[in-house]
Amino acid sequence: MTFRTLATLLALPTLALAACSPSGPVKRQAGSWSQKIEILKLEGRGATPETKTQMQKMFDSMAGTSVCLTPAAAAKEDFGKAMEQMASRGQNCTFDKKEVSGGTIHVAATCKQPTGGTVKMTIDGTNSATKQDMTMQTEGYAVGGAKEGTMQMHITSTRAGDCKPGDITPPDAPAAGPAPVAPAAKP
Repeated sequence: MTFRTLATLLALPTLALAACSPSGPVKRQAGSWSQKIEILKLEGRGATPETKTQMQKMFDSMAGTSVCLTPAAAAKEDFGKAMEQMASRGQNCTFDKKEVSGGTIHVAATCKQPTGGTVKMTIDGTNSATKQDMTMQTEGYAVGGAKEGTMQMHITSTRAGDCKPGDITPPDAPAAGPAPVAPAAKP
């Protein structure tokens, strides 16, 4: 597994929020949502200081982008269903911990990669109808178990009010979790 594969896994907070406890997660309120991502740690093959700077600049440039979560999409959000669909999407993840209820998020998962390596992920934070605040860490391991890289980031998603002109409104299919995560940069 390369650093690029590890970086691609930045989208996993959405899957992590799919891990529901019996009382379930707090649902997001419809409206205009924005997201900020701060890279706290980036280590491993291909992860130079320049790579970290480039990725952070990309995330910073997207911080002003707002997404409109419509009332219909908010009503359809189903984190449990999203988790069930992970296997069909080829994620091949097992959850060692999945506590997402009452406003807290504590998730630990191991995902097997098609190349035979694994990625371990942890997410800890808080979740409310108007804000998500979490720290996510991913660690990539080669087939033999050697550690290939680590990425840690702080992600906040905030509702700024009602949807407004200029917000990106996704197609009818609802999001499965928090505000969309920016695609991973190519090192």
